[in-house]
Amino acid sequence: MVFIAVSNHLTVVALAASPAVLSMPSLHPTQSACGPDSSCDALAGSASPNLSLPAGASQCHDSGPAAACSFGADAKASSAGTTSLPAGQGACAAVASKPVPSTPAACGNALLTPDAPARSSGVSAGPAIAPSVPVDSLGARLPDELTLTSDTEAVRAGKPALLTATTNATVTGTDRAIEIFDQTSGTLVAACAQGSQCSVGYAATSGVHEFAAFVTPPTTTAPNNAVALPSNHVSVGWLDSAIAANRTVVGPGQAITVTATSTFDVQKSGRWLEIYDLSAGARVTYCSRGTVCTTTMKQTTGGVHQIVGYITGKPEAVSMPVNVTWLRVSLAATSIGPKSGGTVNLRATANADLSGTPWVLGIYDQNGNLVDHVCKSATCTVQAWMDGSSNPAYTAVIGALPQGKPGLIERITHAVGAPTPQPLVDIQTRSTPVEPTHLLWGVDSCKAFTGDSTGELFYAVAKKLGTPDFWGRYLTDTVCPGISSNEVSMAARYHLGILPIYNDYNCSDVRYYETGHAYAVAAVAAAKRLGIPAGRVIAIDIEPPGDACPGAANVDSGFIEGWFDGIHDAGYVPTYYGNGTSGTEFASAWCATVSKYPNIATDSDLWSFQPSLLGSFSKVWNPGYGPYDTGCAGNMLAWQYVLSAGAVVDVDQDEAISSLPLWYPS
Repeated sequence: MVFIAVSNHLTVVALAASPAVLSMPSLHPTQSACGPDSSCDALAGSASPNLSLPAGASQCHDSGPAAACSFGADAKASSAGTTSLPAGQGACAAVASKPVPSTPAACGNALLTPDAPARSSGVSAGPAIAPSVPVDSLGARLPDELTLTSDTEAVRAGKPALLTATTNATVTGTDRAIEIFDQTSGTLVAACAQGSQCSVGYAATSGVHEFAAFVTPPTTTAPNNAVALPSNHVSVGWLDSAIAANRTVVGPGQAITVTATSTFDVQKSGRWLEIYDLSAGARVTYCSRGTVCTTTMKQTTGGVHQIVGYITGKPEAVSMPVNVTWLRVSLAATSIGPKSGGTVNLRATANADLSGTPWVLGIYDQNGNLVDHVCKSATCTVQAWMDGSSNPAYTAVIGALPQGKPGLIERITHAVGAPTPQPLVDIQTRSTPVEPTHLLWGVDSCKAFTGDSTGELFYAVAKKLGTPDFWGRYLTDTVCPGISSNEVSMAARYHLGILPIYNDYNCSDVRYYETGHAYAVAAVAAAKRLGIPAGRVIAIDIEPPGDACPGAANVDSGFIEGWFDGIHDAGYVPTYYGNGTSGTEFASAWCATVSKYPNIATDSDLWSFQPSLLGSFSKVWNPGYGPYDTGCAGNMLAWQYVLSAGAVVDVDQDEAISSLPLWYPS
């Protein structure tokens, strides 16, 4: 986009055809902003929010779907900016006989060129001829032409624009100075006591500022044209955008009104003010005019969206994001006793922290009774008893506690320390009914479980430890062979679940989004070659820091997010093998990730290798399910409880919850 300052206004000479890629907050390379057509709007996606105009608002002309535009506060910022010396230039020297206000301005001797348009008198400037003797000895003539320019018409908030005032004669040896004023805030920007050119850097926080220059006796206030030579006016806009939502956490199908703001009217600069969904990588809607753009969003399914305000063009401006969440809850029910009875561990996980909302998290049994207590957090863990006479089912709900005073029976039961759980009201969302899962016993190995030259590992495990319910094997050839077609055939014959593992990478290189995503792409390609159907787990092997993998201590949120996006987007279930102990390198990176992106906790699984036990175990003599937990949200569904040792030295022993979506070849 190019603008030229003419007289007292700006004339557009070229407009941007479409906005550039967003730069802050940064998008992944595949995500770009959109043109004025709606082909890449978030509405195009089936899981994207539905839009409507806010109550009482009208559709903004020449704008996106359900976009209401308006003008907020005056786009011209009234607060003064900050001045600085232009890069690489020194401050203008003081003149004792002509004291001027102190400003960080640079002066020079460049003269207004002969073909420069006249700015004050309407006639062309004469040729610039340097005198052959000192000006002081001639009695210098006063300038009669003055032009003010800026090196940009728009700049990001806080960044400087270079303002330069140039005359057709020097003010050295005269009683005049060249001064530049911010007409919007009424402040002096620069003052030069000598030379024919005065330059200054000027940075504002937001809004459009109008500037003018004068050749004038030194002053701190904008002079009257009767006593000073005025220049043209130049406007510079400092771009800034903000985003706000009237509510940030709601139930599915409820409305959230989102408002993006600009520091100036985007129509005047040929820009758009967009509401952009970083999570979906798509525009929600946009306004072609005004300083405020508003829409109302609804989503029938649970989900978290990072929304930003975005001013298009070069330069662009992107606000800090606001997270809006349509609630979703999932439930895991695990029996730690016999399949037909015993204690059931119930863990409900919401996609948002409920501590700042009116709602709580609770779990109901198949008879409509609230199990144990409710929770004011993103997770809720309770226990129930399964007597074996029926197949129970449980449902997690997000709702509100009932209001009002407790009844007599409630007061009595509370007095003896056994309060009766009250049914929740204002239910926002609920999980699907879940029957309790049971415990699976399995192993993982570097060696192939059939066809290895050292012997048939599957039969050795079955004889000495018990027939495994599942087996962890590698997807590709590394230091260990990748799973073979013979192994897949045997797994189908024995209804053996396969836990696919990817470790074809440098185990010290576990940082950054791009790294995790690249590994995920390679893992997905290997899974598809093997015929693993969508919906099954693919685990990334994140080893503990040590001599073999010293860089594993640097595992970060970007790596975890990159693996998640690559696996999840391909239709598989991202799984992480790592140290589940709270406070460890992996657990800390995991918790930092799910605090920003709660959907990663709900849509992926964890496999902990801690605690790692000593002793002789088998399918019958197992320790019971007890992996260390990260201390934050996440589905801890597998545990490697002992390393290769004992009766069969080539395998590690594992336990997994039956809800872990293993691959069962057919």
